[in-house]
Amino acid sequence: MRLRPNRFWNWLCMACMAFCMVACGDDDDEGSHIPSYITDFMLVSTDAKGYITTVTLDDGSIYPVTIQKRMTDYPDTTLRCRANYTLDEGQLRLYGVGKVFAPKPVPASAFRLILNGVSYDGEEYIPRDPVKVVSVWKSGGYINLHLGLMTTGNGVHQYAFCEDSPGHYSLVHLRPYADAESYTEQIFMSMPIPEGMEELTFSVYTYDGIYTRTF
Repeated sequence: MRLRPNRFWNWLCMACMAFCMVACGDDDDEGSHIPSYITDFMLVSTDAKGYITTVTLDDGSIYPVTIQKRMTDYPDTTLRCRANYTLDEGQLRLYGVGKVFAPKPVPASAFRLILNGVSYDGEEYIPRDPVKVVSVWKSGGYINLHLGLMTTGNGVHQYAFCEDSPGHYSLVHLRPYADAESYTEQIFMSMPIPEGMEELTFSVYTYDGIYTRTF
């Protein structure tokens, strides 16, 4: 089973495993001691070689990075990330940073489901496989999600953010056929809030029904 939204197939196929926190780069020696740090979402900006030069916290504060980390796959760009860091007297130091899934929402009319070589159009065919909701909140111009995914790690889960109607958005989730529900994996993602949107409603399909919040 494959989900193919028209014009948006490339980013929809991004694997959910890319959401895990990772340590980036081996360009500095942190030593054996790691102090208490903050874990949160942020925007990171990289130079032409992929080194992180500045970070923007969700409160709008911008900091240069004291000890540079490197994200070699993302040179000269700005990314939505989740990071471990310390902030002391205006000095921000990164200890671990990982890119999170953060594509723009797609209108429901743009989605297409391909099943056994047959194409199905229409909102009723958008996959809504359930997840667990840990928390959903708004910050930094994003709707942020902390979810629990039931999995065995077999296959790639596919996600998207859907604009169901003006002002209403939801999570699209397609579970691979071969994956069973053995343990819970923590995943994180952020949906950029469309420009000019002052209020919106966001829904997630869960094992207990539809979880909905208005922001």
